[in-house]
Order: sequence, then structure tokens, then C-alpha cells
Amino acid sequence: MATQRPSYFGIGQDLSLLKDYIPYVLSDKMIFCAMIAMSSTAANIAASGNRERSPETLKYYQFALSLLRQRLATEGDHPSDAVIITLSSLCGFEAMSGNYEGLDMHTQGIKQVVALRGGVDCLGFDGYLKTIAIAWQTFYNARHSRILDDEELFPKNGQLTYPVHPFDPSLCEAVARLPTGLSEMSLAGLLSYQIILLVGRITNWSHNMSKAFKEVDIYSLHRMSANSRHVTLCGEFLHRPNVSLIEQLVVLALMGFCYSLDATRAMFWMTNAYLQIRCRHLNNGHIELADKNRNHAVWIGTTLVATYDLGTQASILGMSLLNAQTMLPDWQKNVKLCEQYFWNDALSLKLAAKIGNLSKGRKPIK
Repeated sequence: MATQRPSYFGIGQDLSLLKDYIPYVLSDKMIFCAMIAMSSTAANIAASGNRERSPETLKYYQFALSLLRQRLATEGDHPSDAVIITLSSLCGFEAMSGNYEGLDMHTQGIKQVVALRGGVDCLGFDGYLKTIAIAWQTFYNARHSRILDDEELFPKNGQLTYPVHPFDPSLCEAVARLPTGLSEMSLAGLLSYQIILLVGRITNWSHNMSKAFKEVDIYSLHRMSANSRHVTLCGEFLHRPNVSLIEQLVVLALMGFCYSLDATRAMFWMTNAYLQIRCRHLNNGHIELADKNRNHAVWIGTTLVATYDLGTQASILGMSLLNAQTMLPDWQKNVKLCEQYFWNDALSLKLAAKIGNLSKGRKPIK
């Protein structure tokens, strides 16, 4: 199920993909304009947190859309890889600027192009475009599964509610089933009722996944579709204005855990760009965490470092959290502590592969 993606370190099989893919996208005016629109929007969000479209990005978006219509008329029933890449960039532009109707339109366009090409396995670039197509279709299906209409998670008034002691018995029972570290966070009043519900759902799902792996050595598509829904829910919480800083960091770590159980890497590819923007925005500010949150910060930081490529904004944020300690991270102790939250062998392997190259990050947090 695993598909390839470009690695900007040019390692192994990805090197030939980069040699072909990068010149291809840079030489096509339609693709280039769509990518400029998307990347400019991403830069604006990273700098200001504002999702509003600027006149400059709209100009590139509209030009790319015009070229796309011409290309579709010319290519007819045999659309090229350039069409898939352009539609993907337009999807990214719409998603980041919050125009979900436009996003749905372009996602349906990807679906139609894939059908004309004979399926995702017929797309080019050694499986990379397959990953792109699967990712957008997965995101579309997750968004339309009505999970975002759950008023228990997303109240109509937009306000999160924080339980106070004494907790309701049913909430006490739910908190008791969470991993120890997250149960402690809940009891300390750090997590809203809605985030506790999200953590509970991921807890139940991870237990079911572990059981499935023990029973059969295959991925359950039903359980993996639940993974995409959880990633979508996490992303929605990051968009909400009233989520506290510590809850934002918890959600980032939850997404890292969900990625570790996705062999297709589709949802990682889908959400990675937005998460780098979000983390850059956090890195540009000052984050202060109380001493009582030290263990929580270690779990979050270690998960971010394990999940993301070195040097990315999410990895930098993770190292900043870890460097808030008075000494260099003790990775073995960190992993032991992380097991009280959400952690698995896949994350341990990813972390082990990076330890030799890790160095102290920037902007330590007090």
C-alpha cells in the first residue's frame, strides 16, 4: 500500500523521482501558477495567521484555472499528469483559504481525471500522484462523512466547555479509560470536554487497531478510514479560534500518532503543508509552559520530532519544547514517558533513525 513521495534530501528511490518531477512542474505554466497561488496563501497564513485571499494570489489562481480549462478542452478523454498536479494545488489553495465548495469542486475533478486515466495505478511519477489522488479523495470522504456536524464535539456557539470538579460520573469513567498522561491532563483541567471526547475516540480506535494487528497481518480499511476521520477532526480543532495553546499542541501530537498507523501516508501528505504553516506561526511567537506541564511537553515534543523530517517547522517546534529542559534530551527516558500517552513501535523506529542527526533546536521555551 505504501507509495513514494519526493524527499528533498534526494535519498534512495526518491532521487530519480525528484529529477523528473521538479523539472516537470517548473516547466509547465499552468502548474506553476497554481503552485504560486497555493504557496503564497501558505506564506500569508504562516506570517499573519490570516486565511483571507490576497489580490495577488487570486490573480495566479484565476490564471491557473483559465489554463486548466484550456488544457482539459485540448486533452479531452486523456488528461495528463499536469492536470492532476494542477488540481491538487488548486485544492490546497481552496482548503487553506477556507473555500470548501471550491475544494469539493476540484476534488471531484481529480476523481474524474483518475477515472479517465484508468485508476490511481495509471498515474505517473512512481506512485507519487497516486498518493496525491488518494489523499484528496480520502479528505473529501472524511469531510462529507458528517463527522464535523457532531455538536458534541463542535457546539454551534463555537465555545469549548471545561469541566470542573466534581466531574460528572460518566465523564470520570471516560477520563479513566484514557492513557495515563492524558487522563492526568484532563483531571488537571487542561483539556476541554470536546478535546477529552476526541482523545477518547482515538484511544478506542488505537485499541481496536492493536487488536486487529494481532489477529491478522493486514490493514483493515474500515479502521484506516476511521484514522482519516480522526486526522480530519484534529485539523478542524486547529482551525477553531478558542482552542488553548496546550490543546493545540496536544492535537498536533495526536495527529502524529495517527500518521504512524497510516501505511499509505495519504493523510500525512494531505495535512503536512498546513501543519508546517501552523507550527511556523507557533514558532514565530513566544510559548510559555508551566513546570507542571513538563511531562506533557516532553511527549508532544518527542512525537513531533519522531513524526516530521528534521528542519521542518514541526520538528523545530518539537525540539524547542524538549530544549526547554535544562539538559539535552534523554531519548530512552522520553520514550518511556511517551508510553503513558500515545506511542507505538513505529514512532520509536522513526525516532531512532533520527537521533544521530538531532541537534538543539531554536527558540527554547521557558
